Amino acid sequence: MSRCLGGRRGRVEPCVLWDPRGLQAHGFESCPRSECRLGFLSWGNGFLVVRQGFGPVDEMSAGIDKHVADMVNHSFDNGLREEKYKEILDDVATKRPDNCHALAPVDCNSQVLDALKTDAKKADFRMKDVGKDIIKAATILTKSLMMLEKIVQTGQPDVAHEVGMLNGDLALLGNANHKINLARRFIIKREINQKDAHLCSDKVPMIYLLFGDDVSQSAKHVEESEKLRSKIATRKPLPTWKYGTSKFRGSFGKMPHTGFMSRFHPYGQRTFGHWSERRQT
Repeated sequence: MSRCLGGRRGRVEPCVLWDPRGLQAHGFESCPRSECRLGFLSWGNGFLVVRQGFGPVDEMSAGIDKHVADMVNHSFDNGLREEKYKEILDDVATKRPDNCHALAPVDCNSQVLDALKTDAKKADFRMKDVGKDIIKAATILTKSLMMLEKIVQTGQPDVAHEVGMLNGDLALLGNANHKINLARRFIIKREINQKDAHLCSDKVPMIYLLFGDDVSQSAKHVEESEKLRSKIATRKPLPTWKYGTSKFRGSFGKMPHTGFMSRFHPYGQRTFGHWSERRQT
């Protein structure tokens, strides 16, 4: 028996679920009452639908072969056994092509790595190890795509469609690898001097090394900037002038040199030269 939970006699209450498509996906009909957006709920599946309505949205497709599904679920939930993992890594299919430099792990710059504490080094090593698996998977997928591309040339549209899907898969793996390297930068950023924090920006390219190939040049530029800033900050203050006196005081309270045009002469009367010259005249 089904019952509408969207309203009661004498008053209309808000529905528990706001999206009727979730109900239709489970075989429920839409509620004929215009003021109700919930639809009909069977008492047996009511809590299931409510939970799915308030939980995260996870759109799914039709199920696949049970054996394949079991393999996927087991490997993603539990990982691989060490011997199986080593067997895959040692396979020739995981050797990257010589013209795909991006299918190689990105190492941390030695200047940065040597300055890190032990815990930070271990954290970066673990993140790099995760990225290595992504790169190996992408390498296998790249070579499989090359084989499928040859089959596509024979004029098989179904294979061409699969190649397009695998291209999207390869792009996602590349994006995941890039995000992991950015996360490595973010972790290391908290361990290095703030004056070098600009190296952790996502705008710094990371082709072979995590902080770019010119980290030494960048660090030198920062060091020179710091020296210039310190030099400006420690400069002696300019001489000061106090109202009511004609004397300028330097940084040590001594009278500075009073030469040409050192005194103020009102009404356009000017006296040139030093005091000794005026006394002689």
